[in-house]
Amino acid sequence: MPKKKDTDLQQVMAEEKSRGSRRPVKAVNLEIKRRIQRVARMLADKNCQERDYFSVLREDFGLKDGSAEFLEYVKAWDLARGKF
Repeated sequence: MPKKKDTDLQQVMAEEKSRGSRRPVKAVNLEIKRRIQRVARMLADKNCQERDYFSVLREDFGLKDGSAEFLEYVKAWDLARGKF
């Protein structure tokens, strides 16, 4: 078992090596960003129909109708279209 001092030293060295370098963009964060951008474009488009919006959520994003994430997107649609 390594000593506590050794592990602390290893952690500090690893931190110093990564200082100033950029962290890679994680695929999950990139996917979430793309989803948000796509939904924002759909919400901004006044010609976008509700059925088209919901079909993208169901088919492209793979969301189920009762899921928490789906309900958040529905709430965004309602706010954008003036439904409360």
